[in-house]
Amino acid sequence: MTAVMRKLATFFLAAALVAGCALVPSEFNGDGAPRQVEIVPLRSQRPLVALALGGGGARGFAHVGVIKALEDAGIEADIVTGASSGAVVAALYAGGRPAGEIWNIALTLERDDIVDFVVIGEGWVKGEALQNFVNRLVNDKSIEQLPRRFAIVATEAKNHRMTVFNRGNTGVAVRASASVPRLFVPPVINGEKYVDGGLTSPVPVKLARAMGADIVIAVDVSWFAQARNAAGPGMAEHRRRYRYALLAEELEAADVVITPQTVRTRMLDFDHKEQNIIAGEEAGRDAAPRIRKLIEQVAARKRALNHHRSSMNEDKSAGHSVVGTGDGNW
Repeated sequence: MTAVMRKLATFFLAAALVAGCALVPSEFNGDGAPRQVEIVPLRSQRPLVALALGGGGARGFAHVGVIKALEDAGIEADIVTGASSGAVVAALYAGGRPAGEIWNIALTLERDDIVDFVVIGEGWVKGEALQNFVNRLVNDKSIEQLPRRFAIVATEAKNHRMTVFNRGNTGVAVRASASVPRLFVPPVINGEKYVDGGLTSPVPVKLARAMGADIVIAVDVSWFAQARNAAGPGMAEHRRRYRYALLAEELEAADVVITPQTVRTRMLDFDHKEQNIIAGEEAGRDAAPRIRKLIEQVAARKRALNHHRSSMNEDKSAGHSVVGTGDGNW
């Protein structure tokens, strides 16, 4: 064996050893692992606004611009839901970060900050870097400890069933939701492998509604947003139709749908992030007047309902008082 061949053999042996390590997905068990508990809807006398952020790979940078535009217009969400790349931005927003700060974080973000490649395994990206990035920016708070009511969707790999994470480790839940099959190594949470939440809930609108939202703002950055009729040769048509049907069902349940005109990029392409952030800001700014009007309408309905209930209670109290002032002759 020549020296060159020996070096090649050593290289491939080392790669195989690394690959062997990468084949084992990360496992998370116990009380700190992400999990679902009963969803108890929020209740308030004022309108409750929810922001549902969908998946779309690097197009998800547009979510940052949408949040900035809405915040500039005085619109803030009480409830936040996220799927896939939308879960990443949603976690930072739910964690209480101001929109301008999230914008700066996004602009300075490098791919290596959240993408940790592995040699061989069930995917090319381990996902631990993304998990750590999110946990650091939410100050290691669990989902239930975040300032805004927050939930994430992920998909059970075995039975393709949607799961909601509304308790436990925030970074791990985001990692699960963003684990695109064959690209990310799926994490194992309490014995189950989880993959991309966008496969079963592309934009988690119905989840936001179940959490008590009066007004749900959906942000769709999927490639469907700009190519909904783009079935063509080489495309898995049945899968396209299925995913579009899921998306359409969610969006129909929203009060406002924001569709930024993003640059179509590859899944992990950060080269156009600023363009996509600005596209999100423009779309959010355009939608803000409609949202403010909706908030005013819901607020008026709630005031009227509260006034009606108060009047009913006063009538009941007056009735009890009259009965109590009689002379005892029934």
